[in-house]
Parts: sequence; C-alpha cells; structure tokens
Amino acid sequence: MLTPIRLLIALGFLAITAQAQAACVVKEFDGKSLSRCKVWPAFNDQAISVKSTFLPDSADDKDVGTFDLDLSIVNSSAKTIASYHKPGAYNSDAVNLRDLKIDTARYNVAPGLRAFGLRSMFGHSSHAIPYEKTDLALYVREGSQLRPVLEGLVIYKDNGEWMSNCEGEGQKVRRTVEIGKTSHNGFADLIITSNRSALKTYKSGKECVSKTTDLGKTQITLSYDGKQYNVPEDFRGY
Repeated sequence: MLTPIRLLIALGFLAITAQAQAACVVKEFDGKSLSRCKVWPAFNDQAISVKSTFLPDSADDKDVGTFDLDLSIVNSSAKTIASYHKPGAYNSDAVNLRDLKIDTARYNVAPGLRAFGLRSMFGHSSHAIPYEKTDLALYVREGSQLRPVLEGLVIYKDNGEWMSNCEGEGQKVRRTVEIGKTSHNGFADLIITSNRSALKTYKSGKECVSKTTDLGKTQITLSYDGKQYNVPEDFRGY
C-alpha cells in the first residue's frame, strides 16, 4: 500500500506523463506524410516527435521523390526543446517508406547520456520479389539540438525471389543492439548480433513444400569514431 507521500509523487508523475502525452500529435501514414509521437520513459515530462513529408522529384513524376525528416523533443507544454531536420532523409522509388517507429529502449551510450532510436520501415509489394527492411538510427540530445550517432543499421531484412509455380528462395536477417562494456571516444561500444535464415520452396508432387535453414548467429562490435558509430557497408542499405 502506498503511503500518502508516495501516492502524491506517483500521481504527480502520472500527471506530468499525461501532459507530455497530450503534447503529442499523431497522423497516420497516407503515402505522403506521417507523424509519430511517444512519451520518453527516461524523462516522463518529455515526448519524442517525428514527422516525415514526401517531396516529389518533379511535377511530371509525383510518385518518385524523397521524404524529409523532422525530429523533436517537446515538453509537457508542447514546447520544442530540441530538434533535428534532415531533408531528403528517405528515398521513395521501387522501395517505399512504410512507417516510422520511435524506439525508447535503454540506449545508455555514455555516462549520463541516453540515446533514443528511430526505426524506419521500407518495402514493396511484389509477390515475385518480396522485400522488407527496417533501419535503426540513434539520436542524442545536445542542448537544443538532436544529433544522430548511428544511422543506416539494418536490423531486419526479408527478401527473396519466387516463381509462379511455387519454387523460390528467400533470406531473412534479424539484428539486436546491446550496449557493450567497452568504449571508444567516450561512447560505449555497440554489440550487434545477427541471426540469419534461408527459406527454400519447391514442388513435391502436387504440394508446395518449404524448408527453412538456420544460418547461425554472428556478432560484431561497432565503435564510436568521435562523430558516429561506424556501420559496415554490408550492414547498411538495400
């Protein structure tokens, strides 16, 4: 049972969290723009907000272009206290931006400094050549600015090629991020664990049979170079 003092403290925290949540604006993705917002559990009087808007490359082709990125931290009064803007953050062509998700896991990247994550989801709907991908970026607050310390790390990828008669092959990779015990340039190393699998489908008589093969687990360490964590090329992009 809570004592009166603890009850008042708990109610105060709930009130602050509710105020921060009220400062949030969410807009479902309509293919051209979206906004997401989430109270930051590490600082319950603050919320993380992300907005992205499509900008076509030309008036002649309005389906090809880029999405800009606007990130901000707002307080319980809906005042922006830190922000970041990146024009042309995401390309939209054969592979499209599908959603953004704010990640508030405990990314304690340095003493007294916690980062938050942004997961960017991409894909296209081809049945013959399916493709899905999620990238992770990490941001830290420095005064009134937000700064990316990790960008373009693929933490999920599922792609393959299938024929209309069932036969085909696919690959899937899932990655996790942990804070390491070692550090470089004042920031903790990141331990990246990859789990890979392969899927093969084939005809067996009249049936379409699938076989999944576990390709095992690998682990690498990402170190901070003074500006960002260095992500190997084969852990990036398409």
